[in-house]
Amino acid sequence: MLMEETFNFLTRLLNYIFAIPMLILGITGSILIVIVITQKRTFRQNTNLTYLLAGAIMTGIHLPTIYIQMILVYGFNVSLMNTNEAACREHTYLRYVTTVAAISAIIRNRWGSLRVVRLVIVCTVIFWFLFYIPVIFFTGITNGVCNFKPSLYTTLNTYIFTPLVYGLGPVGVITYCILGTVKNLRLNNIQRSHEKLAKQVRAMLIPQLIILAISGIPFGFQNIYLDITSHIAKDAKRIAIENFLGQVVLIFYHFNYVFTFYIYVYKSSEFRKVLKKQVPRCIRACRLYPTDVIINNSIKPLEINETNFTQTV
Repeated sequence: MLMEETFNFLTRLLNYIFAIPMLILGITGSILIVIVITQKRTFRQNTNLTYLLAGAIMTGIHLPTIYIQMILVYGFNVSLMNTNEAACREHTYLRYVTTVAAISAIIRNRWGSLRVVRLVIVCTVIFWFLFYIPVIFFTGITNGVCNFKPSLYTTLNTYIFTPLVYGLGPVGVITYCILGTVKNLRLNNIQRSHEKLAKQVRAMLIPQLIILAISGIPFGFQNIYLDITSHIAKDAKRIAIENFLGQVVLIFYHFNYVFTFYIYVYKSSEFRKVLKKQVPRCIRACRLYPTDVIINNSIKPLEINETNFTQTV
């Protein structure tokens, strides 16, 4: 009983210390990526940054809609998805779709046309939305836990789709696409500038590749272990240990979403320059100035005549 309570406490502690701060950092990073890229025309027209923008948008959807629910379940024992069948199916479906769509945005291709890149991103998101539709029909609440129901689709998803999509696939594809990304940058007109940028992009993508490889493989194979041991009678101690280790894997896997922005800021001086320039400009644009309402219900800035003020002693 003491061991069970200890691991349950550690599971909650992981959420308090790591998961909640990671959630805040991830959402903040996604917002800043969108600000930096959308505020500069040359950045909006850059194919590689378009992938980064798409990934930031999907991360901004994934973290508040999916990761918050996981924090509530394991950190605060508040779970709608484990008590409501519709919520369970919605959560599982969106978890798979947004996770894979965000990973797909990390994978940059060799295409240099902005129109083609945007079309590929849209088609990729639509593909994953359609691909995971069966999840809605093969998930449900079993023994008070939202999970997949026994079926052929569940077996295929556990032993083939998830390990391939989350672990092995991205590692191979990103390795292949890094070379194409750097090649695209070197084909631009300003050779010296883009040689420097090419080195920075390579430096930014390699840490992402390493994190994805290390965290994606245990995350992809976690369901295999759970399926193999699903017919074994487990006591409360073992369940508590499995929940704790599952949280470690889940938190580590979310490094892919949370730290992308901060890796880019640390590795790219060009990105830092735009961040320092665009964020203060966006803040100044959003400031509220004193206003004066006139008769026709329009609003105009309030003009202050400094000569009307006198200094009193």
